[in-house]
Amino acid sequence: MIKYLKTLKYISLVLATLIILGACNKDFPNLLQNFNEAKDSPESRDKVLLVIVDGLSGPAMQDIAPTNIDLMARNGLVTYGSLADPTTDFEVTNQSVTAAILTGVNSAKNRVVGTDLSTIDLNKYPTIFTKLKQNATSRKSSLFTSDAKYGATLGNDAEVKVESNDVAVVTAANTSLSNTESDLNVIHLTEVDKAGKSSAYAAADAKYVAAVNVMDKQVKSLWETIKKRASFNTENWIVIITSAQGGASTDPVTDFTPYGDSKRDTYTLFYSPKFARKIVPRPNSKDIPFVANATRYTYASNNQVIGKLADENKFNMGTGSDWTMTLFLKYNVANSNYYYPIFFAKRVAGFTGAGWNFFLEGNYWGFNSSIAGQAFGPGINDGEWHALTAVIKRSGTQDSVYVYTDGTNATVSGKSSQVGANGNNLDNTSPLTLGFNPGDGDTGCNISICNVQIYNRAFSAEEVKRYGGVTHIDETYPFWDNLQGYWPGYEDVNTTLLTEKTGKGAGNFKLTGPVSWTSFNELVPFFQPPIEESFYRLVPNAVDIPFMIFQWLGVSVESSWNLDGKSWTPNYTQIRK
Repeated sequence: MIKYLKTLKYISLVLATLIILGACNKDFPNLLQNFNEAKDSPESRDKVLLVIVDGLSGPAMQDIAPTNIDLMARNGLVTYGSLADPTTDFEVTNQSVTAAILTGVNSAKNRVVGTDLSTIDLNKYPTIFTKLKQNATSRKSSLFTSDAKYGATLGNDAEVKVESNDVAVVTAANTSLSNTESDLNVIHLTEVDKAGKSSAYAAADAKYVAAVNVMDKQVKSLWETIKKRASFNTENWIVIITSAQGGASTDPVTDFTPYGDSKRDTYTLFYSPKFARKIVPRPNSKDIPFVANATRYTYASNNQVIGKLADENKFNMGTGSDWTMTLFLKYNVANSNYYYPIFFAKRVAGFTGAGWNFFLEGNYWGFNSSIAGQAFGPGINDGEWHALTAVIKRSGTQDSVYVYTDGTNATVSGKSSQVGANGNNLDNTSPLTLGFNPGDGDTGCNISICNVQIYNRAFSAEEVKRYGGVTHIDETYPFWDNLQGYWPGYEDVNTTLLTEKTGKGAGNFKLTGPVSWTSFNELVPFFQPPIEESFYRLVPNAVDIPFMIFQWLGVSVESSWNLDGKSWTPNYTQIRK
């Protein structure tokens, strides 16, 4: 009997809940009526409005927050950090990104690598207009632009209208949208980019902000026209607003990945009244840790860790050649001060005779040689990893020695990071050495070193800034041909060798003494550890736009198309039937 009463009580609670929910639904009668899932109706027709805006900066859009588009973003999947291109292989242009948007493949495939659209390979990678015509014969497309080359090159299999400027383009598009049968409607706008070029692509620039706000009102007018269509209630529209290239910036570059290129930094919104707000944040490439192994070098009397090459003639630098040497170094005991221990050298002993050496002086480091005075970097005893670079430049009109620390020419008070050089010969009979070197030194020195590189060219300051923090080098590296010796040491952990990786004959370092290794997983701001390609797919890319369109229009993407993009799933404001 008790069990029966409990069951009856449970059923009563369920019925009461349903009655209450039913009453609540009466308070919001227009929710499903206004946001009807039209895709589930056989009478509905899926439609797309794609607005491509040249020079639309993602960060600027976030700061400007134009009224109408910002309102639309409440019902959209939006990102202020989408990528025009996920690589740094090509310089992006409005033309190359638009080609990627309309073909679904990046420049490596569609062959548009500059501003010339005529190089596009439409045989292998036809536009979305052509794909819709081939795979959904009832689907029609339209393209509105003020650039005749866009229309002639990209507009095959679409109804093309070329106008004189953005105002005329939007006017023509509104006229067409009021009654068009086109399922894909592409609007190409250029005035935002013109404003950026003449001033700046930034929210602090009044001219650029004004152009963005004009574009914002134009987008609103397009959507208002669509909503007034006689057939609107039986149509299912998505509005996609995206950049071609982003905006050029004069700010200092500290992120050398695709995410750090302002021209690749774009805006993308997928809007539908049926969507809920979903923001896709841009990841921070500085959050990728440096994960590796390094040799620990200690300097205790008669028990030092030393690495030497077997061939003493390797890296004799003569009298007139250019060289660049880079390594990563860390004080194992933070805030230590070591006076004059040498940690990288090709010199018979200490600070005398032909040759050169890297050394520590208190909390900072320096470069001493027989061809110049000493050059110094800043303090590096914070217990963090640092990239130390010395450049010997003997070509040109002025021979000089430069040192760089984490890509900068910073130094300590009263010292210089650049000194003039003479014509002395650097050759000697001492092998290239890591760690302890006979001569002045500090027996308490305790440091770790890895990623040693020697190039037969003098890097410029900009090149050191750009490449000095690269942690893993292979044949794709731009200066691989100049790299004469490379000993990362990462894979040599728990051995007594540092393996040379170029195979150009420099040989391995043989380690002697109480060799020990350290393994680490650390964030180092200047370093550029390898990043998986998937990292750049965490935000929408230009090549993803066709996937969203195909998905919306019910066209299956075949693997044989060999497209580069992927689809994105928005949040819905309702549960689909």
